[in-house]
Amino acid sequence: MDIKTDALFIADSHYNFKREALCELLSNIDNGSLKCSQLFLMGDIFDFLSNEISYFKIKNKELINLIQNISTKIEVFYFEGNHDFNLSRLFPQAFVIPRDHQPFSMKLDDKSVELSHGDIFAGETYDIFCKIIRNKVVLSLLNILDIQNLISKTTEKRLANKSICNKIKDFKYIVQKRIDNYKADIVIEGHYHEGKSYTFGKRKYINIPSLACDNEFIRYNETGFIKETI
Repeated sequence: MDIKTDALFIADSHYNFKREALCELLSNIDNGSLKCSQLFLMGDIFDFLSNEISYFKIKNKELINLIQNISTKIEVFYFEGNHDFNLSRLFPQAFVIPRDHQPFSMKLDDKSVELSHGDIFAGETYDIFCKIIRNKVVLSLLNILDIQNLISKTTEKRLANKSICNKIKDFKYIVQKRIDNYKADIVIEGHYHEGKSYTFGKRKYINIPSLACDNEFIRYNETGFIKETI
């Protein structure tokens, strides 16, 4: 699969009742006022979303329908993050890439590209944690126990009040170590809310900015990967 000119990359919008930038951006794509050839949703698009939890499906129904509608018009690639997972049934016409299928390989002209949300290569303990929180039986049980949506509403409030825009010290050093886990010429991640790019020899690393923190996303065009603002 190829990344096309005018592809858009959106990451870490953490959509909730306090952060609504995503709604405006997707509406503009859907109505054609913001043109793009492909849409890459790089994870943590919602503050929380899983097919097994009813409250968040109802709460985010408008945005779910909007993404699904866009995916009938252009290619949509949804990279599941650590806040949004088990999504294939919610977005049947999108390319949903779960964590255990990341990094996902594509081509850009003569360059190889690997994409992920960014929470991979984080150690065995974190891998086990991710498997537990994504377990459909565990989530379905939590949904049954979510009497009057108490668990969901508590989670929603905690996430909405969480500080998520702190910058990472020595991020370039972290990236330099992370990139060795990849094999491609170009590595694209979200997750870190940094919005920075680095070149190491002939290899390029791109961190998609957080829409929630910076109101920015990235477009790929003839000149490269360019930041745009809502």
